[in-house]
Amino acid sequence: MRLLFHCCCGPCATACVESLSAEGIAPTLFWYNPNIHPLTEYHNRREALSAFAAAGNLELEMVNEYGLELFLSGIGGTTEAPERCSLCYRMRLERTAAHAAEKGFDAFSTSLLISPWQRHDVIHGIGEELAAHYGLKFIYRDFRPLFSQSRNQARALGLYMQKYCGCMFSEKDAPQKVQQQTSLENVNPLFQRLALLTGAEALEKLAHTSVLIVGVGGVGSWCAEALVRSGLGKITIADFDTVDVTNVNRQLQATSRTLGCVKVEVLKQRLLEINPHCEVSAWQKVFSRENAAEFCIEKMDYVIDAIDSLEHKLDLIETSAAFGSTCGVKLFSSMGMAKKMDPTRIRYADIWETQGCALARLVRQGLRKRGFTGNFTTVYSDEQFEKTAGNAVGSAVTVTAAAGMALASLVLRDITGHR
Repeated sequence: MRLLFHCCCGPCATACVESLSAEGIAPTLFWYNPNIHPLTEYHNRREALSAFAAAGNLELEMVNEYGLELFLSGIGGTTEAPERCSLCYRMRLERTAAHAAEKGFDAFSTSLLISPWQRHDVIHGIGEELAAHYGLKFIYRDFRPLFSQSRNQARALGLYMQKYCGCMFSEKDAPQKVQQQTSLENVNPLFQRLALLTGAEALEKLAHTSVLIVGVGGVGSWCAEALVRSGLGKITIADFDTVDVTNVNRQLQATSRTLGCVKVEVLKQRLLEINPHCEVSAWQKVFSRENAAEFCIEKMDYVIDAIDSLEHKLDLIETSAAFGSTCGVKLFSSMGMAKKMDPTRIRYADIWETQGCALARLVRQGLRKRGFTGNFTTVYSDEQFEKTAGNAVGSAVTVTAAAGMALASLVLRDITGHR
C-alpha cells in the first residue's frame, strides 16, 4: 500500500512513522501546513521535517506555500476553537488527499493523530469524507499513546521542538499548553488518556494511593481491574475462595481455564499483566473481627467492602470506620447486587439513606445492634426483581460489574476532585 502521510511537524512524525513501519507500511511524508505562523516558525518546522526524513532515508514531498492569507480566508473569520481547528484540519487533509489522488497513492493519513490536544473524532470524520470523494483510503490510527515517545525521539535527533500548535491563535495560548504538554510527557503512556481528563497531578496521586478490596467476586474483581487500569499504585485483594464454575457468568478472573484456582492469585496475575509496575498483594483469607489486625487497614488510603457475608461485612465496616477517624482511611461499601438485572438502578448513598435494598437494610440493623452510628458511602440498587429459580439467588454481570465500576469511580473522583 502506498501511503501519503501528512506531517504537521518533525517531532510528531517520528513515532508515527516507526509505528507504521512496524505494520509493513513505508509512508511518503507530505508537508502542507498553511496554518503555521509566523514565517520563522514555518521554516523551523519545515526544516525539522526535512532533517527527520533525511536521517531516516524517507521519501518527502513538499508544498512550500506559506499561507497566511490562505489560512485566514480558510477559517472565514472563525477564531475560536474547536470550529477554527476543524476548518484547519480540513484545509490540510483536503490538500493531502488531492495530492495523493493525483500522484497515484492508495491511502493518506496524518501525524495530527498523535497529539493529545487534537480532536480525533473530527479528524477521522473529515478523513473518511475526503477518502470517499477522492477514491482513497483514510488510514486512522490512534497514535496518542506514542506521544511521549515521539518527543523523546525528536530530542535524540536534535529536531526543532515547537511550543504551540501552529496558528497565531494557538501561539497566544502557548504558555498554558506548554505547561500541560510538559506534565503529560511525564505520565506513563498506559494512562495518558485518563490524564487528559484528570490532569497529570491526579495521576501522580493515584500512583501513590493504596487500596484494600475485601471480596473479589462479581463486584470486587471488576473494581480492582478498573483501579489498576487507572494507574493505582498499590492494591491489596483479599478473598478466601477458589474459582467455581458458577462464578464464570460474573467474576472477572473466572474462566474455564481457572476453575479450582485461588481467586486472588488468578486476579493478581491479570492485574500485573495490565500494569506490571502496580504493587499487588493477594491474601487468601476471610476478614473478621478476630484477624482484622492482619489486614493493616491503618496503612490504606481506601477500603472497598465487597463482602457477601453479613457478619464479616459488619466487622469490616466497624474496623474501617475506626481507622477512618484516626488515620483518614475512607470506606466505600457495596450492598446487594444479586437478584438485579438493571444496572441503571445503581445508586450512591450514605448507608442510612439507602432505599429498596434488602442487604442494606440488614446492614443498618446489624450496625444499630453494635451501637455503630458512623457514616460511609455505599453503592446499592433499588431494583426489585422477584423472578428467581427456586431458592437460588441469581446474579448478572451487567449489574455486578457496573457496581464494581461505580466503587472504583468513587475512589477516582475522590482523588481527582471530580465530584
